[in-house]
Amino acid sequence: MVDRMWQGIRGVSDPIPVRAFNGIFKPDDEGFNLPDDVFTELTNFSANKYPAITTRKGYTVIGAYGSGSVLGMGAWKGKELHAVFSDGTWRKWDTVVWTILASGLNTAAEWTFCNFKGNLSGINLIGSNGIDAIKRYDGSTVQNLANAPSGGNFITTHSNRLYCAIGNSVRFSALNEADDWTTVDDAGEIAVDTPDGETINGLNAGNGHLTVFKPSSMHELYGKGPQSYSMDKVASDIGAVSNKSIIAYDETLPFISRDGIYRYSGGIRPRKDYSVPVQTIINNANKANIHKSVAGNDGASLYFGLPLDTSSQINCILQLDPIHQAWYTWDGISAMQMLRVGDYMYVGDATGRILRLGTDTDAGGAITATAVTKPFTADSLARKQHWFRLWVVATLAAGSTLQIFISGQPTGNSWIPLPIISTDTGIRYKEILVPINSIAAANSVRLKIVATGRVTIHEITRQLRQLPTRR
Repeated sequence: MVDRMWQGIRGVSDPIPVRAFNGIFKPDDEGFNLPDDVFTELTNFSANKYPAITTRKGYTVIGAYGSGSVLGMGAWKGKELHAVFSDGTWRKWDTVVWTILASGLNTAAEWTFCNFKGNLSGINLIGSNGIDAIKRYDGSTVQNLANAPSGGNFITTHSNRLYCAIGNSVRFSALNEADDWTTVDDAGEIAVDTPDGETINGLNAGNGHLTVFKPSSMHELYGKGPQSYSMDKVASDIGAVSNKSIIAYDETLPFISRDGIYRYSGGIRPRKDYSVPVQTIINNANKANIHKSVAGNDGASLYFGLPLDTSSQINCILQLDPIHQAWYTWDGISAMQMLRVGDYMYVGDATGRILRLGTDTDAGGAITATAVTKPFTADSLARKQHWFRLWVVATLAAGSTLQIFISGQPTGNSWIPLPIISTDTGIRYKEILVPINSIAAANSVRLKIVATGRVTIHEITRQLRQLPTRR
């Protein structure tokens, strides 16, 4: 009799831990069939402590000029940050102050930069925007690049030549000659005609060849000079939305197209299967402003900024951990330009600010991060369950808070709050008792995690009772 009184409750499962989190997978449906280690919503968490999830990096504002978007960023010799602002100025930052190098520039056209020496006295930072004259910075002053073609844009360098685009043509300089664009059989022009009449909107030499982009097509230039050049079509239905939406990474070219984020490895058709977890998010991009999209690479992660829904500016950043193929989403940073300089990632935003990533706050403001799990079910979707224990292992910095919400619905916003974890710093092993009457006989259960401040989630473990399946 005594043994029967104290025997275990039928249907209680062993604790089910999740200790490795693999980012976001935004499904088209409720997400019942997703693995337990992905989230259906994941905002302002990042891959920086994989396999845990941790609050994304914050930023410090290091400069702000003009009232519109930052128009371009470049790095002289890869170490000195330069930026062009909507007040028509080109400035450099010496890590303390900004110095104006040029003024009176177009206040709307975006800039592209590259470094080149050739016949110049030293390495110069070359910049173009398609409207102002192509310019160069020699370490002290900014001046026009002599003899450069008028209207040249998307300046880049490959195999000891400079390249730019004008309309539907690629212009190239003479070998090792920055200021020679006319010598017959050395400098010249290559037309890239397509039936749709589109003009070139991007050039990139990041995969060992010069890749030419249009909004709806891609082409690759093989060869080292006029005697050996061959322009081959890569795809007639895939293109880039802008020059700044193309980024070189590990001998590949990831880029944002009108229907997804692709990766081009050279010689074969670009693929976008790696971005399937965020395709539903990409589908919500504002097509009228998708040309403002931007891509960046900080050496560890790739970043893709998109204007979603009705936004006219970037309001979502997709972070990809390319080693683990895990995606994360950020908000709160309207990134119009991205550039890595040395050990830091810099962002030029829609209000003229230059942000340096790497702090615990957004310019002093606490960062709020949110994660929503898939709907957890029993062994059958038709089987109901009682949840009564939840364990969370997390590290909290001083002043941070963590709260868990629970829902017995597979979608929607009917959340029941559980106790807040806060005040104590360091690693916390927290058992949270789930009131039986809050989640009673539910077919599926979701969790929402809301972290304010610097928080890292190491483990989420649930314990539940599976009820008998009934008709």
